[in-house]
Amino acid sequence: MTYEEKELLDIIKEDTMPALGCTEPIAVCYLGAFMNDYIKEDIAKAKEIDVIVSKNIYKNGKSVTIPNTGTCGLDLAAILGLSGGNKDDGLLVLTKFNDEMISRAKELREALNIKLSYDEKTPDIYVKMLVKFDDACVEGLLQKGHTNVEYIKVDDKVLYENKLEESSNEMKEFMSKLTLKKIKELVLSTPLEELDFIEEGVEMNMHAANEGLKLKNSNLLGQSLKKMENKNIISNDAYTKTRILTAAAADMRMSGGNCMVMTSGGSGNQGINVIIPIYLIYEEFNLKKEDMIRAIYFGHAINRFVKTFSGKLSGMCGCAIAAGLGAAAGITMMMGGTDEQIEGACSNMFANLTGLICDGAKNTCALKLSTCAGEAVLSAFLALNGCTPKENVGVVSGNIEDTIKNVGLLCRSAFNRVDDVMLDIIK
Repeated sequence: MTYEEKELLDIIKEDTMPALGCTEPIAVCYLGAFMNDYIKEDIAKAKEIDVIVSKNIYKNGKSVTIPNTGTCGLDLAAILGLSGGNKDDGLLVLTKFNDEMISRAKELREALNIKLSYDEKTPDIYVKMLVKFDDACVEGLLQKGHTNVEYIKVDDKVLYENKLEESSNEMKEFMSKLTLKKIKELVLSTPLEELDFIEEGVEMNMHAANEGLKLKNSNLLGQSLKKMENKNIISNDAYTKTRILTAAAADMRMSGGNCMVMTSGGSGNQGINVIIPIYLIYEEFNLKKEDMIRAIYFGHAINRFVKTFSGKLSGMCGCAIAAGLGAAAGITMMMGGTDEQIEGACSNMFANLTGLICDGAKNTCALKLSTCAGEAVLSAFLALNGCTPKENVGVVSGNIEDTIKNVGLLCRSAFNRVDDVMLDIIK
């Protein structure tokens, strides 16, 4: 492998891994689990637990159900980690909690003084936790990655430190210098044996989708769309199937179901949105398996490329402007599209869905995921049939890289204010 192939692969694999539950509460739970190794007293004796998070962690953790608990809350995520989490489980930190452990965590949440707040001047991904006892204080900081614990302090003495600023900056610089054409070249030249995690993601996310159609809840989007399809209210085609199964996977994940999904760019919903549309088009048209694998890898890479400019979390829905873009690009490439058609598919997505707000992780994310997945399919086939936006109209620039930078500017300079207003609404 060349340096560039390996660098891109390492970056994608870092943010493409199995996760159980929404990754923002997971990050809080994971930090608590990491701090476990440094807390010598029974957590029930804590006098105060302070949990300070970024605006986006707060927003995404407020209303999403934590797997197997039937409830939500970052305070619960924190106490789950502190009372029984294992840091070695990473994003799967919630997988080993039994009913007894969950019941105890809920009791501790009610009994302990847990203070939850957000800090406006932090990175997108940021969790600080302070656990105070009569004669000790344990402090932990996680930032810039859902499992990136930067330090653990006990009584102000640093006992663990892992700062990744230099490697993080190098990664950002590498990604920011790429183009869609260059990313495609790297995707096509990477040895196929290095991409075995792609099929694992397909199996995982399709399983979540199929299980989502079996959930016993009449108010779920995937099941509702499926019933409408069966009654011929909506059509029975690849576009509709994509919307149904994407919604079903999101239903499973956002309602606290016990199914892992493969993430993309550190997000489970975005993993669903990259993988399922590309895979279903591969099935529909009976395409080559290798082409599907590389198309999904391309989708992950495009998702990560956009996030270099928009941020990992923002006030704009990442499934609309990043993961959906990756799906559209992947489908177009898999169908034999030219570089111009791939860029056109991405431009179609931006012209259509730029500005779709993120109002936090919750059950209704299924609606947005379903929309973004369907529009990814539509955008790809419109581009393949010669229908794309004119250049320099609205957010769409003269080339796709500049358009991505335009949307990144909107995320950083305009939608951060949208986030402030949204937090006032959902508090």
